[in-house]
Amino acid sequence: MVICNVKHVCVLFTSVVLSCATYHAIRKDIISHPNWNLLDRGGDCGRNVAYRIIGGKNARLGQYPWIARLLYEDELDENNTVDTYECGGTIINSMYILTAAHCSPDIVLLQLAEVRLGEYITTTDPDCVDGVCAPPVQDIVVDEYICHEDFDSKTYHNDICLLRLAKPIEFNHYVSPICLPVYDTFLKQSFESSVMEVAGWGITDIATGKASTVLLTLNVPIKTQFICELAYSGRSEIIDRQMCAGGVVGQDSCSGDSGGPLMAPFSMDAPPRYFIIGIVSFGPMKCANTNTPGVYTKVSEYMTWILDNIKE
Repeated sequence: MVICNVKHVCVLFTSVVLSCATYHAIRKDIISHPNWNLLDRGGDCGRNVAYRIIGGKNARLGQYPWIARLLYEDELDENNTVDTYECGGTIINSMYILTAAHCSPDIVLLQLAEVRLGEYITTTDPDCVDGVCAPPVQDIVVDEYICHEDFDSKTYHNDICLLRLAKPIEFNHYVSPICLPVYDTFLKQSFESSVMEVAGWGITDIATGKASTVLLTLNVPIKTQFICELAYSGRSEIIDRQMCAGGVVGQDSCSGDSGGPLMAPFSMDAPPRYFIIGIVSFGPMKCANTNTPGVYTKVSEYMTWILDNIKE
């Protein structure tokens, strides 16, 4: 057990404190922003009711209540459409889902119809485990999508997007927002050599292209920026607004997990809550087949952009 005094922030991963960093308040540029009130939940975020993924294990019911699935429609002809879930996302408040820019209809070339919230097992609704049942899923139409104006589809720089919903999310124990990295410490820490979590229903078998029917979770090691840049040398320029995680053969996020969160629980002088640190962006062509890590959009670098682009 590691105990930090009130002037420190403890970083916890799977109940293990990896480091304690000097405490910093919420960033001044964020707390002074006119839209800060749209995100400020007074600490009521990142909590769960449970005490793109290959080689992962089943998550627990209610473990990640902020996970969203993005439903797209493929029009075969005038009378027929096929529904498909192509990406993930993360609830950040009652009206917005945070995802990757490459998950936008402009890039996927499919109509983004709605988001599904409160999903655990894709083949049942409601989902029940050992006699405990979650409420039915919530399917909400996407009213608008706002992707970063400088997103580069070749380098995946600025791979971040906001989805505004047509109506507010109804929060409950199984559907709730994650915390955003609004503290100074998230900009200053590299998190190198720590471990974070990814979750999704992405492809679990490269050979068959089969996706999981149960939400999966996986612990991934955070790589140094040097290793990240070296891994993609000659293929893609890695910038400071990106970060790498994974690189373990047989374990990785994969197709279908794009846009989902890279996350970890942090204790900010209070019980630990989950914060989104990254957004699943891109990785090696064959997921989990090499020791090449996956690349994630670093959310703390885009907090001002998020605040600039949300509204009541």
